[in-house]
Amino acid sequence: MMVLLMLYSALAVFELFLMFRFQWKQKQVHRPVKDKPVSILVCARNEAHNLADCLNALIASDYDFSKVELLIGDDNSEDDTRAIAARFSSKHSFIKGYDIQHEKDGLIAKGNVLAQLVDYSIHEIVLIIDADMIVSRHWLKTMVGALSADTQMLSGYTQILRQKGLLVSLQYFDWQVVLHSMKAMADLIRPISILGNNMGFQRSAYNAVGGWRGLGPTDVEDLGLLQLFQAKGFKTSQLISAEGFAQTKPQLTLKESIEQRCRWMNGVFTHHFILALPAFFARLWLLVFAVVLCFSWQVALVVLAYGTCSNIIKFLQISRRANGNTKFPLLAPWLTSLLDTFALIRLAVKGKVSWKGRKH
Repeated sequence: MMVLLMLYSALAVFELFLMFRFQWKQKQVHRPVKDKPVSILVCARNEAHNLADCLNALIASDYDFSKVELLIGDDNSEDDTRAIAARFSSKHSFIKGYDIQHEKDGLIAKGNVLAQLVDYSIHEIVLIIDADMIVSRHWLKTMVGALSADTQMLSGYTQILRQKGLLVSLQYFDWQVVLHSMKAMADLIRPISILGNNMGFQRSAYNAVGGWRGLGPTDVEDLGLLQLFQAKGFKTSQLISAEGFAQTKPQLTLKESIEQRCRWMNGVFTHHFILALPAFFARLWLLVFAVVLCFSWQVALVVLAYGTCSNIIKFLQISRRANGNTKFPLLAPWLTSLLDTFALIRLAVKGKVSWKGRKH
């Protein structure tokens, strides 16, 4: 019990330090003076129900599209994704659709799609957005402006698209909390992870590290590329912006939400093992609380206070900074930790999950 007490006390002190630093020393990102040439890559596999919304939002951006190329990679879709991409490319000369070769050069999953799209692209600044994302009007300007001479890779600011329902509200709450930790750690030391659905990099740096071909076959292509950039000494950053953000559609069923968490956990445990242990206690604190309560109510109270207060404070901090929407469901920290517990049990019992028809 003493070891757990010391662990959660240390976590609480460190989190408190990050919260104070987030409040007063967050690094700001400024918009560019003028628009620059940029390649936007959109990965699409069975995204017929999302792709049009994504492309319409990009087209509505406050940007000079004579300097933009928008490349859509159809990853062997079994629905109308390819037809939708063709329809948009016929109307807009800067949009091009490409059929992706399956597992080219031994690459798999999204890394295979992105490697081929980068080959087709021509500009120095490369942005990546998923087909189920809806960008804000200033997302493009903000991302391009943040990728400067001293920042070679950028993780964008993604929010969950708010809709009615407890499960969606919990995902929004949890996503904000995670982004707080990512931003705080990025500003203190360097990014510990990256949002693969909303990111960008400089092509020259990408080529220097060997890109996704240098990484090899992996289903965590975003984190792998981030680590390659950092190993080569390139500057990486996490963006939080009230204007330049993108929204991702939530998982609408409990099964989908848990499977999504399983994929995230698998990435942490297999590619970020040093952070896996503290992440376990920070994310699954409700499980620890329930077990410890059987032996020591005092230690259990410390765990309870840590898990509840730290998550609420982080949510309020980032929400006030980014969009001012500070509403969250009652017991949100408890319920999100419970979802993580279910995901861990699912991962331990059944192993890898299926996502878009492929195992991860």
